Amino acid sequence: MTTILQQLSNEELAIAYTNGNNDAFDLLLERVKDDIYSYIYIVARNKELAEDIFQDTFIKIIMRLQEGRYCDNGKFISWAIRIAHNAILDVFRRQK
Repeated sequence: MTTILQQLSNEELAIAYTNGNNDAFDLLLERVKDDIYSYIYIVARNKELAEDIFQDTFIKIIMRLQEGRYCDNGKFISWAIRIAHNAILDVFRRQK
């Protein structure tokens, strides 16, 4: 990773990714993955389920970023946690 990318905020990295910089997303993922996985695991209380939801969450994050559905008026981590939360709810709804 370049030193310049490491100096960017998560929000700036998300924008850089939407502008075609894949290295920006790699760094962003590295920064936030533990927080997002921890949140999912605490709610799901099952390692395999948490891993599946985590994967689904990042697919959704990538898709939304590529679709231009991220606006940087808030914190990236909050936005990503909201996507994770909705993914958890989707799983629980399907299980009922």
